[in-house]
Amino acid sequence: MLRKIRVFAAIVCFVAITLLFLDFTGSLHAWLGWLAKIQFLPALLALNVGVVAVLVVLTLLLGRVYCSVICPLGVFQDIFSWMGGRGKKHRNRFRYSPAVS
Repeated sequence: MLRKIRVFAAIVCFVAITLLFLDFTGSLHAWLGWLAKIQFLPALLALNVGVVAVLVVLTLLLGRVYCSVICPLGVFQDIFSWMGGRGKKHRNRFRYSPAVS
């Protein structure tokens, strides 16, 4: 159940951030501008200590919730990892071979 909630939240954040980047008129910034402000690098560059502290504490308490839900790059990597894993029935790409002497 928690995984479904995380995936749903990641999809919502990813779509919202994508719409924010594609909004050339600036009309969505009133509604979704907060999502851009809670990204780690813009908060760090703006010296927004409160947002950075909340993100660090959130990451320390809940693991990779920032990377897998809020950060667009982390969600994008999860999507490609999921797409790359489809069709391969637990096939191991790496095989063990003993050392050659």
